[in-house]
Amino acid sequence: MAESAAQRQSQQEITPHGARKGTYCLLVHGFNGEPADLRDLANVLRAEGMIPRRLLLPGHGTNIYDFAAHGWDDWFQAVRRATTEALAHYDKVFLIGHSLGAALVLSVASVEPEVAGVVALCPPVRLREPIQQMVKRVRGILPAIPTGIEDVYDRRGARSLYRRNVYPWTPLAAVDSLFAALPTVRAMLPAVKCPALIVRALHDHVVPARDGLEAYELIGSKHKELITLERSFHAVTKDIERHIVFAETVRFCHEAIGEHDLHDQFLRI
Repeated sequence: MAESAAQRQSQQEITPHGARKGTYCLLVHGFNGEPADLRDLANVLRAEGMIPRRLLLPGHGTNIYDFAAHGWDDWFQAVRRATTEALAHYDKVFLIGHSLGAALVLSVASVEPEVAGVVALCPPVRLREPIQQMVKRVRGILPAIPTGIEDVYDRRGARSLYRRNVYPWTPLAAVDSLFAALPTVRAMLPAVKCPALIVRALHDHVVPARDGLEAYELIGSKHKELITLERSFHAVTKDIERHIVFAETVRFCHEAIGEHDLHDQFLRI
């Protein structure tokens, strides 16, 4: 299902206890996704001198029964633990997530004010009400539904460049857990004070583009940006405008680092 143990180990850079150096980027994949979805973005960040780690969320990369046994609280705690560990070892920590991962990094940023910045790619904050009601109605009848095809405009290009390893079935308990958490996510967004970049896709068939706009409007950051992709579907790190996603993420991180350094200089005066 997921990358091998050796590959996952290569995603984590080991530093001595107490060391604080460099810029660390925690990358969080989406619902029924995998760290490989963020492979190219991680490579671009590494080439820019940053230290990326791609987190594997609980219940992913194992089996569907494990997936069904986990939910929002487990995912949130996993991202928060990884964030606090990173903050103890690195000067600057960025949280970057796609879809479910975007909702998670925004939520964690609201309670971890020391993060240098947050990048949310297609963050769900409301989703579609009819789908939520359908999940509630059929959850007691069907434990899982078939996983749909990946929502990507450049399907041929994505298939040639990326191998998709996901569960063929999606447990409705996990879906319902995400839906149930969305009001809490919305309530947490005003507490996000770090620099924030929101990227939405105009033709996203999974997370409505309006969710990205709402996230942008609710975030309490003084420095916040909203970028709209005109051609991509939901899988923006693999789709036809992925180069824009990569370039804007790198630019945002460099600018946020600059602001962070200026702030530190001011405090020392």
